[in-house]
Amino acid sequence: MSDSQGVGKTEIADPRFIAGVDLIGRTGAEQFQIRYQDDEEPVVWIALACHQQPKRTHWMVGASIGPLGALFDLLDKLMDGGECVHCGRMSAVSHDYSDPTPFDEAICWYIFDPELRTYRRACEGDT
Repeated sequence: MSDSQGVGKTEIADPRFIAGVDLIGRTGAEQFQIRYQDDEEPVVWIALACHQQPKRTHWMVGASIGPLGALFDLLDKLMDGGECVHCGRMSAVSHDYSDPTPFDEAICWYIFDPELRTYRRACEGDT
């Protein structure tokens, strides 16, 4: 096992990883995959989500040097600029609850809650 694969196991154990996979499912994805390509250094990790649409299958991809980064890249692409189905505001995702979230009136932030080990939406108490 290369060092990159060892780092991968550590990152997959991060509680944000499981919570992030759950959040991908909450976007309506019917399938999630995590892969790595180790033919050359550095190892590249790829996260994929599959959404079924009426006339086609739609895949979204995120990539990074580690699995957590690949997952975060995919979540950013899926969530940022979308629309919260609960409050109608634009959606965005934050992986660190201590980071300030700008434009709270206009954006429904999905923020990782380390205590509950899940991503919670800003409008959760409102709707």
